[in-house]
Amino acid sequence: MRKSLSRAALLVLAGCGARTPLETDDSLESPCTPAAGGEICDGVDNDCDGAIDEDLAPVTCGELGCETTVRCEGGVMPACVPREPSPEVCNLRDDDCDGSVDEGFGFGPVSEAITLRDDEFDTGDCTSCKWAWGPGLAPAGEGFLALWNLGLSGGERQPTLYGRSVDVHGQPTSPVELLRQDFLLELRPMLGLEPMPARGMPFDAVFRVGSSDVPGLLFVRPDGTTETERPVPASGPVNVPRMVWTGARFIAAWEEDSRLQVAILDANGVEERRADVDPLERPAAITLGLYPGRVGILVSRYEDATEARSQWLIVLDELGQVTTPARQLDVEWTSWQRLVGTEPGWLHVRPNDWDVPSTRQPLDVDGDPLGEALPFPDGRHFDDSGLQDTFVPRPGRGEMIVAWQSPVGGDMHVELLDWRGEILRGWAGPLQPDPGYEEGYLVNPHITFANERVLVTWHGLSDDATPNRVMVRELGCVP
Repeated sequence: MRKSLSRAALLVLAGCGARTPLETDDSLESPCTPAAGGEICDGVDNDCDGAIDEDLAPVTCGELGCETTVRCEGGVMPACVPREPSPEVCNLRDDDCDGSVDEGFGFGPVSEAITLRDDEFDTGDCTSCKWAWGPGLAPAGEGFLALWNLGLSGGERQPTLYGRSVDVHGQPTSPVELLRQDFLLELRPMLGLEPMPARGMPFDAVFRVGSSDVPGLLFVRPDGTTETERPVPASGPVNVPRMVWTGARFIAAWEEDSRLQVAILDANGVEERRADVDPLERPAAITLGLYPGRVGILVSRYEDATEARSQWLIVLDELGQVTTPARQLDVEWTSWQRLVGTEPGWLHVRPNDWDVPSTRQPLDVDGDPLGEALPFPDGRHFDDSGLQDTFVPRPGRGEMIVAWQSPVGGDMHVELLDWRGEILRGWAGPLQPDPGYEEGYLVNPHITFANERVLVTWHGLSDDATPNRVMVRELGCVP
């Protein structure tokens, strides 16, 4: 009887999940076996790297304005269904999916320019600290956080990052306040694609730490608070893109010890690895271009023992894998050149010398010319410092938007261009005169999209120690 009871008790315990000495669980000891097809969207760690459904490419369907993109969510890749065409309305969208945006409508300001800043409070004896630089808007709450830093260098060490909340039209909803205790030397909104990092919208920044200038990132969280990451492996002029956010990784390019360096950073701004690229010795200028799925690194380098320069292009995917190794381009070099992502590839914009009109030349993804380098129809000249214009691609719409001023102190221009640099629609108008000047100046413009409108932020100039202004203006489709 005792033997029978013991066996029954053993069965009960086993049925309740207890383990007997006779039982083994092979699944606890078996290693993970990577699936032959790699990671797929199924909520399982198929490649046995400890992450689930990571680095899966989105699925895109449809054409032109009806293009739709879906991503893996919760182990399921949603069905990709193109948007249905609808009658064209005034909203900066290609509603009828014919490749044109807001046909029959115009483009221009929908409000007057708004002053976001014309003074702070006491900034001590630092004269340059009265000047605001690097303004931008970051999504925060129901609107945006407008922020800028004071001064470039000199003076007593002191906090320099200021800002205020604004609504979706740029109207202030809070007073100007000090945002952080950091001493920033430079601040510039970063060219980036959705989805933004979880830490918030990134800004390229240079911090003064002790006696050192340290490159870093400033993040604006969705709640309007800020945080930093430093140091980051990037340096060089802040007037051209030196780091971009692809929607999946940060990619940075810079010169170090007379060689090109390219680093891949995770969404927190922490370096993962260095990209295996041709070092392209003696780089003279580096700028980055961005479009969904790719980053272009345009490098001008000095030829051997001469000051002549050659042009080179490297293309990486959104994860930082090289897709086009360094190859020499048949395009001319100029200072502060721009590389703008387009659907066919890139638009190479050359400011040129002051007495020569700026030109634009379409390139394919690998950098081969798709046409000649031509002046803009109105003979415009973009400033060769990179301070008075900005180009922002609009993926899926076959266009880009640009804000610029020329000549210095002249009209402000905001335009939508196609992939060839041809003007689709645009507006030009005078700026409010800056303190101490008869003209208004457009410096460090930044473009933000809100409710199918465009918000352009910039700062002006001022004489001596007079505080300059930070401005914003809302533009959009107009009848």
